[in-house]
Amino acid sequence: MLLAACEPTGTQVPPDVTPGPTATRPSLGVTPPSTSPEAVALTLWLPPGLDPTSSAPAAALLEERLSDFERANPGLMVIVRIKDESGQAGLLETLSAAAEAAPASMPDLIALDAAGIRAAALKALIAPLEGLDADLASSEWYDFAHAASLVDASFYAVPFAADAEIVGFRVEAYGSSPLTWDEILASQSLFVFPAADPNASVTLAQYLSLGGSLVDTSGRPTLDPTVLAEALSFYRAARDAGVLPLSARQFETELETWQAVLDGRAQAGLTRLSALLAANDASLDGSPLLPSVDSPPICFVDTWSWAIVARDPTRQALAAQLLAWLSAPEFLGPWTEALGLLPPTASALELWPSGPRASLASRLVVAATPRPSEEITATLGVPLRDAAEAVLGGTMTPQAAALAASQDLLSP
Repeated sequence: MLLAACEPTGTQVPPDVTPGPTATRPSLGVTPPSTSPEAVALTLWLPPGLDPTSSAPAAALLEERLSDFERANPGLMVIVRIKDESGQAGLLETLSAAAEAAPASMPDLIALDAAGIRAAALKALIAPLEGLDADLASSEWYDFAHAASLVDASFYAVPFAADAEIVGFRVEAYGSSPLTWDEILASQSLFVFPAADPNASVTLAQYLSLGGSLVDTSGRPTLDPTVLAEALSFYRAARDAGVLPLSARQFETELETWQAVLDGRAQAGLTRLSALLAANDASLDGSPLLPSVDSPPICFVDTWSWAIVARDPTRQALAAQLLAWLSAPEFLGPWTEALGLLPPTASALELWPSGPRASLASRLVVAATPRPSEEITATLGVPLRDAAEAVLGGTMTPQAAALAASQDLLSP
């Protein structure tokens, strides 16, 4: 088995194209297939959180799965390179740079989040998957996973895991899940969300859950002031009841609100599924935040997917074999459970050990909704944030703040 720490011999790659370390999988003590002149190496780019050589519990599962693939396919080896998740040395940025400066250094496969998949597809950095022999698309995919596989209705990605944005809470303060605003008000326990989030993620989710539209008939971003006022009225009621402190206006991310829960400064707060499960605390549970019992649950998810970069038909076929291997439920089930992320299919979720983690995941997969596009959040985020700020600060009624937010979109 071999995981090279450098590019293939003879390939010169500019330093700015290949920042980031290369993971090294240890040899199994047998003659590696690379000694054969017919050996083929598939290069796979991963973010640090999926590094198969790390000490994380999920790492050993991925390492074993890749090794099993090599055993099952003599003459094939998988080279893993680790790239930053984002930024100048990130997966997408490095892929773009390699496409221009060093095409020979590009991977055969890559793991990208939803925004990365869309950007890579629009830049023709990844290949469409229709027509490949391997049956990569699954009829079992949950709705959020199916949506993540498409870019403008074309099949580009194979989803494998998703992190959900949820409310984490102390069970002793609220009882069973799911949570509604009425239960938060009745509990008299402190709840916090990142009201200063420029993307206004919580307000946007509440607005959608109540049936609000994000675009009008012409496809332009829009906000329904009546629906938005209903969402903002929950904030006003929680503020008046003393369960939504003014300190919520200081929080910008779910990391901050979750730390407030862990520190005991609040009993519920916005977090991510992965963070909640990493706490491994039986006194904590999670839920989508429901505006009311009559509203469908919604929680935004950020889905990670596999994509094929290789353009040679033979290498594409081999890459598709590896993706099919990594998509098998018997692997995806234990791997996503170890990662603390939602699996894309019910058959994979069924392989999670029974218990609170599996119960929570089962509630979330039916509420999971792809996060709106960056274009939508960039347009709607600030007006929604300002509306929440005005209501929490007491400078506007929910109705006035909602109307101001909707009118902001009409300003040039």
